[in-house]
Amino acid sequence: MPFFSHVPLAPPDPILGLSAAFAADPKKQKVNLGVGLYKNADLKTPILPSVKEAEMYLLSSEQSKEYLPIDGYRLFIDKVGEMIFGASFWASQQERISGFQTVGGTGALKVGGSFLREEVNHPILISEPTWPNHRGVFSHCHLQVRSYPYYQISSHTPEIDQMIEFLKQQAEGAIVLLHASCHNPTGKDPTFDEWKSILEIIQRRKLLPFFDCAYLGFGQGVEEDARAIRLFAEAGCELLIAFSAAKNFSLYGERVGALYIVSENQTTAQHVTSRVKQLIRTNYSNPPIHGAGIVRYILNTAAAKTKWMGELQEMRQRISEMRQRLSSKLPHQRFQHLKEGFGMFCFTGLDQAQVEKLKREFGIYMPPDGRINVCGLNQNNIEYVVQSIERAIES
Repeated sequence: MPFFSHVPLAPPDPILGLSAAFAADPKKQKVNLGVGLYKNADLKTPILPSVKEAEMYLLSSEQSKEYLPIDGYRLFIDKVGEMIFGASFWASQQERISGFQTVGGTGALKVGGSFLREEVNHPILISEPTWPNHRGVFSHCHLQVRSYPYYQISSHTPEIDQMIEFLKQQAEGAIVLLHASCHNPTGKDPTFDEWKSILEIIQRRKLLPFFDCAYLGFGQGVEEDARAIRLFAEAGCELLIAFSAAKNFSLYGERVGALYIVSENQTTAQHVTSRVKQLIRTNYSNPPIHGAGIVRYILNTAAAKTKWMGELQEMRQRISEMRQRLSSKLPHQRFQHLKEGFGMFCFTGLDQAQVEKLKREFGIYMPPDGRINVCGLNQNNIEYVVQSIERAIES
């Protein structure tokens, strides 16, 4: 008797499946606006020169490929921690911060979610809308997943007041997943004053913030994009941060991430560290060595870090330029919001029928909700995309 004949066919991933459909499309002219990768002006995902420099260093200096400790490279954890929290806070408070190198940002979310399920087990609240995998990851951690209002599609504005009113009604201990910057998929972040209001209600209601920090430096800059996390940390919150180095270091395939858990005191942090290490040990045992070695070298080498910061600025400028150009070329008022957001992603406002028409007739691919990655645009295809959108909305 077959053991697996009952297994149903799972639906394709809404984003990765889109890339597969794009690759199979025989059209000569086609554009992929769905993929979650940074693309340069040639629509290539580059290896950064600073990364190449780091790899050359590793090639000449590495003496072994032994296992890393369960929690990963200590210097990697320290340097990423300094970047996220600020050097002063990290130096003075790191004894109450548990840090772990993880298998990408998704791995950080999963390890954090598993820890919360075991030790807290309150509902986790995610924004509506959010990155589709958030619901999947936390559901598989067996957490109860609920949504809070965040974005008004008709006006293309964050619903911060509605979000705060929702949080006021939540029971003590609920976990609130927050996007540190470059909200995916809307590209719309709270202002700093709005972050202060969110912090106030989270502290008052004794909720637990969990930041997804996947785009540090892709919005306004590293310091600016870390402001919300630092605000909460400096206010004395216990919190979690899932960090990804995929976008800002262009290390997608190396799966470099980190999880930080800020506890009330050093003793609690030691207990948390021991428990999370136990979870990691029974999951993937210890993290991969190469990508974290790259980030460790760049952040610990002054010249390489300066070079990387310049490369990050170039990526950020290209993202902003594509937003501005797309918004200016689409004459309709309904698209003017595109220039106001941060990061690679934004909602176009196109409906599902228009999205399907763009794919079927023009070979322009995006998820059904109309979210696009502006890095799929360049000077060679933006006119075609604009003309195609105009034809799609006229019909």
